[in-house]
Amino acid sequence: MKRSITTLLAVLVLVFGVTPVVHADSAAAIKSRMAQRLGQVDALKQSGAVGENNQGYLTVRKGISAASAALVKAENADRKAVYQMIAAKTNASATTVGKTRAASIRKKAVKGTWVQLVDGTWRKV
Repeated sequence: MKRSITTLLAVLVLVFGVTPVVHADSAAAIKSRMAQRLGQVDALKQSGAVGENNQGYLTVRKGISAASAALVKAENADRKAVYQMIAAKTNASATTVGKTRAASIRKKAVKGTWVQLVDGTWRKV
């Protein structure tokens, strides 16, 4: 099941009960980049090479190519930007936003995805 960036942002809006107001160009650019990477990110997660950590970011779990590592780095940078935007509008920290997002990801993770639990242990859903 493919998740869209729109779904990601909608979940974050629902979690916090507010609509984040962000610079349109910045948010649109992030949304576009994340949408373009989604298929590759999903493939890395399904292969077990990458998992979702308990901070709301991707973590490399086994050796990947330089191109895949760059993809993970770019995805995490965009996630951080989204978390910071939401944090600024909700008077929360980006860390709190990320942890909340991680909990949501764990609940909705596709079978076969590695997720890190709050206590730091990893499990495959």
